[in-house]
Amino acid sequence: MKSGSAIARAEKLHHLVVNELLRLTLLAPDIIDVLMAGRQPRRMNLIWFQRNPLSTEWEAQRQMVKRFEEEV
Repeated sequence: MKSGSAIARAEKLHHLVVNELLRLTLLAPDIIDVLMAGRQPRRMNLIWFQRNPLSTEWEAQRQMVKRFEEEV
């Protein structure tokens, strides 16, 4: 697909939903593994990702995860 909008049309979804989900493709692979296994901190959920900026730098993402873990 050429764009998030093209995916949205093909899947009959709102383009904003698709674009929000596409942002998650920027996550570091080890963070994706944690999310897929359901081992992420409880407050690290889709709503959090929708409401907060996401660094494209993987090390900054790892620091973000550590901050979540420290809050426990």
